[in-house]
Amino acid sequence: MRGTVGGGDPAEARVFVIGHDPRLQRSDAQAETVFFLHYLERGRPTQKSEAAKFDFAAATVDYIGYLTGGMVALTEMYWTNLCNEFLPHAPKGGTVLIPDGVADRGKAEIEKAVAHGKPQVIIPMSLQVFYHLARSGFVTMAEEQREAFLSKAAPKAGDAKRGAYVQSKPRSFIDVCGERFLHGSVPVVPVLHVKTWPLRGRFKAYELAMRNAGANIQRSLRR
Repeated sequence: MRGTVGGGDPAEARVFVIGHDPRLQRSDAQAETVFFLHYLERGRPTQKSEAAKFDFAAATVDYIGYLTGGMVALTEMYWTNLCNEFLPHAPKGGTVLIPDGVADRGKAEIEKAVAHGKPQVIIPMSLQVFYHLARSGFVTMAEEQREAFLSKAAPKAGDAKRGAYVQSKPRSFIDVCGERFLHGSVPVVPVLHVKTWPLRGRFKAYELAMRNAGANIQRSLRR
């Protein structure tokens, strides 16, 4: 099945944004471009379902604009997903599991894009995305930290069999979210998914981590 198309030019981008997968959590909508960014090329639609896609794209751009402190134009951003294939929905609207093989193919494509460009910072957006980047060796981490994170963030076996991603231990992301890691010499700063922004409910616990994320991303852009 045809997948999504990335947004922006990796050769010109200062910021790489790595999303999760192309299907909305509670919808069969299939994005032609990552985060439905092509909707921003025209006015906001009047049809409710189409307007929701426009709003999602606009919210994503605003979110990354906030994290970068407005330092980067949209034309200087490259957008892709770790998984650009349309996977089946997770049961009961949960987070779809990205299988290791699918994630590894996505990682290889991201590595090619990085090699052809000169990004100043890479922003993985979600726990599962960063889990796969850590698991596959895309990012450099202290071994003790890596092992601790992977043991907490690894998918629970029972849920994985149903096609859902559930972290093995709660709050596995809070220790790494907003911190600065490296892919070669390029800073990598993992952040929460845009759907949790602005922070509310249990995600209020990430206020310090997300402030740290903005600071680390903007520091990387000033290099």
